[in-house]
Amino acid sequence: MTSNPAGLEILQARVVKLEQQNRRFKRLGVAALIVPALLLILGQAPSKKTVEANEFVLRDDGGNIRARLFMTKETTTTAKELLGIDNSTPMTIPPAATLALYDNKGQVRAMLNDSDIAFENAQGHLAGELGNGTLTLAGENNSFAMLSPYNLNLQDQDGFLATLGVTNIVTPRTGQTQRTSAASLVLFDKNKNVIWKAP
Repeated sequence: MTSNPAGLEILQARVVKLEQQNRRFKRLGVAALIVPALLLILGQAPSKKTVEANEFVLRDDGGNIRARLFMTKETTTTAKELLGIDNSTPMTIPPAATLALYDNKGQVRAMLNDSDIAFENAQGHLAGELGNGTLTLAGENNSFAMLSPYNLNLQDQDGFLATLGVTNIVTPRTGQTQRTSAASLVLFDKNKNVIWKAP
């Protein structure tokens, strides 16, 4: 038996060529599976959507409003109207995005906007507020505690007020205003007349 080296080389070259073609077909097969899979996955990706509304309302199973997200209107009020404090200087409150939370009886219990958060009691009166650098805790009949960067104010139900820190004292005879230091304590009667101060 005689060997044919030329035939063996041809056969060997054909096997190498077939192996290369086989690898190419495998790669094309994998790519053919990956491309549709990618298209399917990308097609499932959520699209960015914008929802616009003037107000969003969240209701419980009984149909009662439990939360609202809305824009307030510009209003003008006074500290006396808001907190019962003897200060009738008008304040303008600009419109703001507001979140209101309601109890199961439909009463507002908390409100949050870009500058403060306020809590109301069951009677609808302010119970506490944190915002604009001030913490206010309100009690019954215009009593309150207010902490600001400058002072601490405590007022009882009868209107007597104690101020620890910076405050303005007006001298009734002259109408002159004196500003106290942060290291002062001033006590006022219910008519806001000074009854004691130190220093």
